[in-house]
Amino acid sequence: MMKKQPFNMLKIGVVGCAILVGVSAAVLPVTGSASAAAAEHITAVPMNAPLTAVPTSVTLNPQIKIKDEILTSSTENLKTNIKVPQLTGLLDTNYQDELNDILLSHANKDLAEWENEATEASADAKASGFEYRPYELTITYALKSDGTGNLAGVVSLEVTTYGATGGTGMPRVDTYNVLNAAQAQRVTLADLLGDNFKETVNAGVLAKINEKPEDYFKDDFKGISEEQDFFVDKGEVVVLFPKYSIAPGVMGTPGFNFSLPANLIVKPKPADSTQANPTVKLELQAADSFNNTDGIAMVPFRQVAEALGYKVKWNQDTRSAELNKGTQWTSVTVGKDAYFFARMAPVALGAAPVIQNETLYVPLKFVSDILHAEVKNGDTGVIHIEQK
Repeated sequence: MMKKQPFNMLKIGVVGCAILVGVSAAVLPVTGSASAAAAEHITAVPMNAPLTAVPTSVTLNPQIKIKDEILTSSTENLKTNIKVPQLTGLLDTNYQDELNDILLSHANKDLAEWENEATEASADAKASGFEYRPYELTITYALKSDGTGNLAGVVSLEVTTYGATGGTGMPRVDTYNVLNAAQAQRVTLADLLGDNFKETVNAGVLAKINEKPEDYFKDDFKGISEEQDFFVDKGEVVVLFPKYSIAPGVMGTPGFNFSLPANLIVKPKPADSTQANPTVKLELQAADSFNNTDGIAMVPFRQVAEALGYKVKWNQDTRSAELNKGTQWTSVTVGKDAYFFARMAPVALGAAPVIQNETLYVPLKFVSDILHAEVKNGDTGVIHIEQK
């Protein structure tokens, strides 16, 4: 339960949540002899204290601007310092609007969950006769690249979510890397390092760990994932790992620097007109779904989501799954009848996600109401799903 591990919701499993991503080429040397010096260089973002946000409506270059969206708690049980970045100046305004929706949705979801947790903790403290000290939630950001300089066109944004109940917290770092073009695109590690980016990064990270094995949990490093978080900064890529994942907490959020070729140019990928807005059709047989005790149809989450073109990322710590397709994003949590997409407020669909026979199921209304696909029930129990 979240209550026993109040920071689980802030761990990166999937993706954290990085929905728009990218990476680099040769690990830079770490200078200094002490562990503290290593932490200063290796740790891309110091996480033991809240970060300072970019001031409201700062002009980052003649085109790109960021305006803070301030969120506050509706309960005195939770103190907040939440500044959600909202970008203007991207050439692709539709992509920009969707990205801003994602950023705001993430923050609203975190705020709602921490308000619930703080309210429960306050009630427990009162019932036990203890003094309750308000929980705290801080969300800050940093623009690492504004699309100018060594890697023209690549906008790189880092958002840090830090919750505190007292003692050491578990920050979550989400990164977003976008090619600022007429048709904006996600920038990936493959765009920056080539098709063998995993081998390149894994070898570089392992070499750095071997230099100072006492600073890391070497056995816990299993290689990077397809959705590894990173940001671009001054002609380098910094590949990030969650706090405690491969190093002690004193190392914060470990980051490994990779240099990029000085002449690297990330070019827009040509649009495939034959794949524009394809119609996706899926048929679920009667055996694929079931009705719960309230008669609500439950369908397999991953099977449906992947058939509709979404990438699925499971986080065992929070027992939640995230979906993303381009800039479209949403998530579901086992046991919580609360669903949302983009700017919409969480809605109840009558049933929470459940795991049955090692498969995650969600209400059929999730497909129609949240993913906006057309759903039709056949006479033989077959469910027809179509999305254009």
